[in-house]
Amino acid sequence: MKVLLGLCGSIAAYKALELARLLIKHGAEVRFVLTKSALNFVTPLSCQTLSNNEVYYDQFVLTRGIKHLALNDWVDILAVAPATANMIGKAAGGIGDDLLSTILLSFQGPVLFVPAMDQGMWENAIVTRNVSLLRDAGFHFLEPGFGALASGRIGRGRFPSIDIIAGKIMAMHEKRGGLEGKRFLVTGGRTEEDLDPVRVVTNRSSGLMATELVRAVHCRDGKVKGIFGEVTCPLPQDVDIVRVRTSAEMRSALLDHFPWCDCLVMAAAVGDYRPKKKSPVKIHAKTQRVEFEKNDDLLMEIAGQKGNRVVVGFSLEDSNHLIRARDKMKKKKLDLIVSNLTAAVGAQQTTASILRKTGKPLTFKTQTKWEVANRIIDECMRSLTGKKRG
Repeated sequence: MKVLLGLCGSIAAYKALELARLLIKHGAEVRFVLTKSALNFVTPLSCQTLSNNEVYYDQFVLTRGIKHLALNDWVDILAVAPATANMIGKAAGGIGDDLLSTILLSFQGPVLFVPAMDQGMWENAIVTRNVSLLRDAGFHFLEPGFGALASGRIGRGRFPSIDIIAGKIMAMHEKRGGLEGKRFLVTGGRTEEDLDPVRVVTNRSSGLMATELVRAVHCRDGKVKGIFGEVTCPLPQDVDIVRVRTSAEMRSALLDHFPWCDCLVMAAAVGDYRPKKKSPVKIHAKTQRVEFEKNDDLLMEIAGQKGNRVVVGFSLEDSNHLIRARDKMKKKKLDLIVSNLTAAVGAQQTTASILRKTGKPLTFKTQTKWEVANRIIDECMRSLTGKKRG
């Protein structure tokens, strides 16, 4: 994947350096093109050092070849990140008065704009019109996030998180289909059950699979909400996430948000058992006998209320894993189930199978959890289409 990063005159331009680093980590080759205004915020030397490539900012530099055409021949995806209201306006008006705007006029491949500006500018009627014009013309946008802005105000206009931008670029390069505004509810992480005010019973789930699912839905223009227990990985930013801790809290959040979604992906590792009694004070006994009782089966309860929604479960086993997964899917009336080995816990990559109601399991070799997440989402969309036709 060859990515041309176009940087405009925004304080967020420094974050594009970290974006380049992350894209390179994922195997991309990156080059930078800077506007004259961007030079006030980052240096060509920094960009060259990170990308190990020549940096472009002068339309009429005396070298061989026509710069905007030569770059067009090289690049797979052009990402203007950060994109200012000025550059969005130029692109919408067909103006090419510097190197980046000229590339935007002539490039025939996929283009992503990642705006960063004050909320007043982002909500300005002219900017809104320009964004709409570009979207109608086939350009992609990753809308700015909500948070602290350079002005000191709190509002919408913040440069999105780097991992979301990288995910969006990868989804475009991989030609991942759009989700047509479908609403996904994703649970993730692990629940805890209290032994006393300090100690808990839990499991080793990291939450990574669920965070990749949330990121993939968001990057493919779906609507997503997350319900997360404890995790050992960073949670996606710019996404509506509800935090819970116990199985009971997970159940309450599921009942509140399930009616909103088209598809529930239950990736959370909800504890099967909880202590029958919780000590009100910290336990100091030399030995302790704990009696457990079964937690409610949240997935079975929710799946019984699904109607035309798609419900996806997970099965984590080391022996007879496909047979166990198939039995679990039938028992809980799931549309899909993802079968993993226990080695997947906390790992960046996994070998998984997706089981459907009919047909052979979709089994694939070791892949990143980002790739598996997108495969799951693809199957969810097929199931939703089938339910609609039915």
